[in-house]
Amino acid sequence: MKLPKLFKTNQTNTPVKSLGLSIPFIFLIFLSATIGCEKNDPEAGFKADFNFSFIDDSHIQFTNASEGEYYSLIWNFGNGVSDTTTDKKQTYNVYYPEAGDYDVSLKLTNYTGDNVSTTKTVSISISSLIVSFTADIDATNPNMVLLKNTTQGLFDTFKWRYRNEEVENETEHLAYFPFSGNYDIELIVTNNNQDYSLIQSVVIAQDDPNYNPNLVWSEEFDYTGLPGSSNWNMETGGGGWGNNELQYYTNSQNNAMVENGVLTITAREEEYGGRDYTSARITTQNKFDFKYGKIEARIKLPYGQGLWPAFWMLGANISSVGWPACGEIDIMEMIGGSGGNDKTCHTTLHWDNNGDHASYGESYTLSSGIFADDYHIFAVEWDSQEIRGYVDENKFYTANLTPAELSEFRNNFFIILNVAVGGNWPGSPDATTVFPQTMKVDYVRVYQE
Repeated sequence: MKLPKLFKTNQTNTPVKSLGLSIPFIFLIFLSATIGCEKNDPEAGFKADFNFSFIDDSHIQFTNASEGEYYSLIWNFGNGVSDTTTDKKQTYNVYYPEAGDYDVSLKLTNYTGDNVSTTKTVSISISSLIVSFTADIDATNPNMVLLKNTTQGLFDTFKWRYRNEEVENETEHLAYFPFSGNYDIELIVTNNNQDYSLIQSVVIAQDDPNYNPNLVWSEEFDYTGLPGSSNWNMETGGGGWGNNELQYYTNSQNNAMVENGVLTITAREEEYGGRDYTSARITTQNKFDFKYGKIEARIKLPYGQGLWPAFWMLGANISSVGWPACGEIDIMEMIGGSGGNDKTCHTTLHWDNNGDHASYGESYTLSSGIFADDYHIFAVEWDSQEIRGYVDENKFYTANLTPAELSEFRNNFFIILNVAVGGNWPGSPDATTVFPQTMKVDYVRVYQE
C-alpha cells in the first residue's frame, strides 16, 4: 500500500509528521494555487462587453465596448455567423432573416491567455426572409411542372428537391414526373450557411405515355440562361485546341444560350482573346459519363466554309492517360462548305494502337437539302461488341470493338457539344461564309437497358 508523501510509519504504525507542517496550512497552500490558475479571474484586468442597435427589423449593428488590456476578440452572432479579430474598433452589421431570440457572445483573450466573455440576447420580431414558390402543372403536358422561386428577402443560394433530383439556382425550372401520384417538391434557400425550406405537394394525374424506362440521363433544355451547371462545364480559351482552330471559346450567353427549350451555340466573327472568332464548347466531364447504351441528340446544324459543329464523346480517363489512349467517339461532325459538305456528316472512332493514333469513320449524306434546313437526330448504339451510327434512325456506320487494341471503348465516356471555326480539317472561313452561325440542340438523351 502506497502511503502519503508527508507521512512515514514506525514499527507501531503510528503516523509521524516529517516536515513540521500542519494539515490546515497545506490545504491553504493548495487552495491559493488553485485560485491563481483560474482563467476567468474577474481581477484579470479586462472586461467583455458590447453594444448593439437595430438598423432595421432584420439588421443589427454590433460594436465592442470592452474594457482593459486584451488582444483577441471572438464574436458569435447566434445565427451561424462568427468572427475572430484583433481589431477592437471593428463594427458588424449582421442580418437575421428569421424572427426569434438569438444569443450573441463576445469572448476576449489577454496576453497571458486569460479569457473573459459575455452573452446578450437579441430579439427579432419580424421575418424578412419569406421562402415561397409556385408549382404549375403544364396544361399541354401534365407530367411537367413549372417551378418558380418567388422567395422574398436576401439569400445566397437555393436548390430544388423532388423525386431523386436536386437542381441548384434555377429561378424557373421545369420538373418532370413520369408517373401519376402525389409528389413533394422542396425549395431550400440558404443564407449565411443556414438553410430555410418550404415543401409543397403536386398531384400528377397520369403516367407519361411516352416515358422510356431505359432513359438514364437527359438534358431537355427546359430553362433560360447559360447551360445548366448541374450538367455542363463551359470550357474556355483559344490556342487551337489541338487542331489549329481559330475560335476562342467563351462562357458568355452571346455564344451559348438556353431559351424556349433549345440550346443555341453561336459562332461569331469578332475579336476576342487574340482570336478573330468566338464560339462555345460544353462538356459533362466529371458530372456525367457512362459505358454502353444509346445516346442521341436532336440538332439543327450551321452551314458554310470553315464551320465545324460536333456532338461527340471522350474517355473519362483522359486526365490520366491522355489522348488518343482515352478513346474518342465522334457521333456527329460536319465540315461545312459547298460541294456537298453542308449535307454530309461523319461518325468516327479514334484510339491508340500500340502508340500510334488510329481511327475509323464513315459519312452520311442527305438525299436533299442541307443539315441547316431542319433538325435531325444523330445517335450511336454502343455495346461491348460494336458501335453503330445513325442519322434519323438510318444506320450507316458499324465498328467492331472486339479486337484487343480497341480496349479504350470498354470504359466510361463523357459528352461534348461545340462549334469550332477553322482548323486542319475544315480549313478557314472565306468570303462565302456568313456569320453568325448557330447550332441548335433540342435535347440530349442517354438510354441503357
